[in-house]
Amino acid sequence: MATAPLVNRRDFLKKTAAGGTALVVGFHLSPRAFADQAKDQEEKTPNPFDAWVRITPDDRVTLVLGKSEMGQGVWTALPMILAEELSVDWKQVHVEQAPTNPKIYDLGTGGSGSVAGSWLPLRQAGAAAREMLIAAAAKRWEVGTDTCKAKNGFVVHGHPERSFRFGELVVDASKLPVPNLNKVPLKNADDFTIVGRDTHRLDTAAKSSGKAQFGIDSRVPGMLYAVIARCPVFEGKVASFDASKAKTVAGVRNVFEIKTSGRGASTTGGVAVLADNSWAAIEGRKRPDSLVILKQTRPQDSLADLAYVFAPLKHARLDY
Repeated sequence: MATAPLVNRRDFLKKTAAGGTALVVGFHLSPRAFADQAKDQEEKTPNPFDAWVRITPDDRVTLVLGKSEMGQGVWTALPMILAEELSVDWKQVHVEQAPTNPKIYDLGTGGSGSVAGSWLPLRQAGAAAREMLIAAAAKRWEVGTDTCKAKNGFVVHGHPERSFRFGELVVDASKLPVPNLNKVPLKNADDFTIVGRDTHRLDTAAKSSGKAQFGIDSRVPGMLYAVIARCPVFEGKVASFDASKAKTVAGVRNVFEIKTSGRGASTTGGVAVLADNSWAAIEGRKRPDSLVILKQTRPQDSLADLAYVFAPLKHARLDY
């Protein structure tokens, strides 16, 4: 999937209208979602959005976001929230993984916060798209928007009822201004028909059959594999390492240090072993003579500068 262009909201809406192929609403799922989103309509800043709702003439609704499905069910729950406010069958909503561009997308998924943090922004985005579609239909019928309503992927009006599919309205709706997301009317919880109902997970079948593709399943031409020898204590830093034994393993291409950057499970640094296949990388890391010397200064005792010597995949020992 192509990376979203860096445009401000006004320019983006102009290009969307000119293309005339889809209705697209950009919004925030990051912590910035709780800031004043309307302000971004006027400021010419780099792309302020990290999630998108796209509706195309074939009635397909796509939610583009950086949240990862790791078995917790967010690729089912988040489309349900959007579909509820948009008034479509939630099975019409498809999730598209956002590009891995941290300058645009908040790619964090953890702490059981995806649903809670996305609840209001998704509802606001869905409601905005719904109101734009209703406005487009009302304009065609030359009636007031208050006499129309969205229902199961249609905008309906009158008795006997007449209707337009969402897909029939996206070209006209894309030419309308996006409502202020902080003021757009939201559904009453008593009217919910999707949220709060038991449903089947969308990812279960593919994961049960083995069809689902995970990061570990990715393969590209010339691909190499790496494993990392990490320090057994917090905030440890590499003092030195001997790569000679690891490099004797057939298939090992290189051994190099990864610098520590900040704090966190993925920023602790260590020594990486790069190889043609995973077996060679693992064997290179666990060679008993491939000792890595790591140095740690304990924050609670600045005078205690301790050197730790450890063989990867074995218990560390303290060397005074």
